[in-house]
Amino acid sequence: MPGMVELRSVVVRLRYFTLGPISTVFEHETYNVILGPTGSGKSTLLKTIAGIYKVSEGSVVIDGIDVSRESPETRNVSYVPQGYAIFDHMTVYENIEYGLKFKGIPKPERRRLIMEIAKDLGIDYLLSRRAVNLSGGEQQRVALARALVIKPKVLLLDEPLSMLDRETRDKIILMLRELPKRYGITVIHVTHDWDEAYSLADRVYIMNEGKVIEEGDPEQVFNRPSNVFTARFLGFQNVIRGVAENGFVRLNGEVGLSIDGNINGEVYVCIRPEWIKVIVDNDVDTKEQNVFEGIVNEVIRIRLGYQLLISVGSDLVITALSVKALKPGDKVLLVIPRENIHVIKG
Repeated sequence: MPGMVELRSVVVRLRYFTLGPISTVFEHETYNVILGPTGSGKSTLLKTIAGIYKVSEGSVVIDGIDVSRESPETRNVSYVPQGYAIFDHMTVYENIEYGLKFKGIPKPERRRLIMEIAKDLGIDYLLSRRAVNLSGGEQQRVALARALVIKPKVLLLDEPLSMLDRETRDKIILMLRELPKRYGITVIHVTHDWDEAYSLADRVYIMNEGKVIEEGDPEQVFNRPSNVFTARFLGFQNVIRGVAENGFVRLNGEVGLSIDGNINGEVYVCIRPEWIKVIVDNDVDTKEQNVFEGIVNEVIRIRLGYQLLISVGSDLVITALSVKALKPGDKVLLVIPRENIHVIKG
């Protein structure tokens, strides 16, 4: 299938780090986001696909061809590093032209391609400007134009939004999302930003310690992860060990939760703070399952309200969100609907 990237048992051994083994596929004309903490191997994986790092074992296959021993220039892959690598001493036109000159494209054809991509990305008015005078958003578009003008099969983006302010970032996200279908390419994008990944990805890949530990569509990975590391990394602030039996989980030996499903034995209960309803009076349906009394320990002001650390029982602290300003010592009721409890087998 054109543009598909397949990693077959890939291992890369660097001086202080080993990547892999990794076996996975990035499909044609899809937007793929690799998420993971600093040092997990995200950029190393990108550079391995680009050919900057050579594989020690396994193979990198692009468009059905094993490119593991090929140089970066012959892989038909464009790589945009985190800092964009714009040449400050050149004009925007010269920056975009760089890869075309390297490929030996004749001057009239170079000009046609540069004008076409510059207009497409809305930077045709910048072509004569020195790159040193560009804003962050303009640099990002120039870097994309330089990467896309050579018509690659695969576009690799390393933290492409990390240097942008939020307003510019939101505009660039809309443009990035259109790239696979608009240019017929496979995009592989590295980030540690959850919102960025959720907004962009057709498929999400979670990395830790040099391995891809989970992959899937964003909805499944973000809300129903199969891995405890993934749950913690993606904001399940309540990841609590318990013992399940016949639709019921006992936490810390004293707090019981009614759950969906037939899981038995040791488990991890995973609940996002926003999935918990915090009630400051007694106006609650007593037929509702999973209603607990709690006492507010700490209150942290956040953009969408307040994050609360709430004691339930003698030795359990649950994180929840509230739009109301509460204070330490306030008594509350917590309502945790069964469908909002995700359980991972321990």
